[in-house]
Amino acid sequence: SGDEKQYFTLGEENTNLRVNERIDRESICGPVSPCVLRLEAVVENPFNIFHVSVTIQDINDNAPQFDREFVAIEMIESTPPGARFPLGSGRDPDIGENSLQNYQLTPNPLFSLVVRETDGTKQPELVLEKSLDRENQRNHLLILTAVDGGDPVRSGTIQIKINVTDANDNAPVFTREVYKVRLLENLQEGSLAFQVKATDCDEGTNAEITYSFSDITNSARKLFTLHSRTGDVKVTGPLDYEEGKYYEITIEGKDGGGLSAHTQAHIDVLDVNDNVPTISLLPILNPIPEDSVPSTVVAVINVRDRDSGDNGEVSCNIDGDLPFRLQPSSESTYKLITASTLDREKVSAYNITITARDRGSPALSSRTALVLEVSDVNDNAPVFEEAAYSAYVAENNA
Repeated sequence: SGDEKQYFTLGEENTNLRVNERIDRESICGPVSPCVLRLEAVVENPFNIFHVSVTIQDINDNAPQFDREFVAIEMIESTPPGARFPLGSGRDPDIGENSLQNYQLTPNPLFSLVVRETDGTKQPELVLEKSLDRENQRNHLLILTAVDGGDPVRSGTIQIKINVTDANDNAPVFTREVYKVRLLENLQEGSLAFQVKATDCDEGTNAEITYSFSDITNSARKLFTLHSRTGDVKVTGPLDYEEGKYYEITIEGKDGGGLSAHTQAHIDVLDVNDNVPTISLLPILNPIPEDSVPSTVVAVINVRDRDSGDNGEVSCNIDGDLPFRLQPSSESTYKLITASTLDREKVSAYNITITARDRGSPALSSRTALVLEVSDVNDNAPVFEEAAYSAYVAENNA
């Protein structure tokens, strides 16, 4: 049931599980490993349910990529050697050895490359090795290459354009190195998510700081905007925990003289109970003979909830006092079975309502109905209305 059904089909005689279409591990699981698709196979005569787990293994079918074609960096000619400049991370949807492993920089005596690892993410930084001389050379062009560990190796490149500007004594300094933010997914569009703040000891235009995103994914750019003067970051798109749980943004603060500083924002999206449980019903036996023994399987029910935690934990029950009950088969699957004997002569059909309810606060629920008919078996002998019949007939009747 669900999305997994499109990826697989049953082969000849319904005994072989076959791939139905090209499976893209990255679109199904993203960075999650292992990538497992779970199925339930229903077998009849005799009835049984098999729980199948299919692990999708990664291949190196994606090359590292950057979100833009080039990085523009302005460096004041008085920038001291050892200064670092974030270059923006490359992205590779593959996992393990097939994912992005390292960066390489065009050899240049003025610059070197340092790769810093934060929370499992490799962040390339450009390091100034020697003092700059704007009058000697005001522009530099470098190539940054991101490589993965596949066989063969795949790579992606980005241009680094460096513009050397005149001196400005003090660079901006952010109040925090990392802004850690937690946002509920139902936060209204237009709301303030957080604010970044940088200070500069210079005066006049050299102390006027302009804020901008220096490294941001396309998905995050659709959700957040940054005010260039105030540093306010607002939500401008619908947050959805089920679509994106975490965003990492690099923000640049640049003063009027061209000096800049950078800070990172780590944004966690928190789940709220905004998804109603869904119910999939597969009838197995309808109508059901009235002489069916207790524990006969009538239908298979699968319940799902896209939320997480308590918001995604679903319980299932039957409304009313009926001769049926639900028996758990797996974490999300139930079997509807008979709880006692049936008698068609007393009740010929049952309206069964199944309710799925999650553990959120407030809880969300959904219902589905099943009309189950009871078929007759020859379990009643004919009965005369009277034990004996008496009649008087005249002897001269024709």
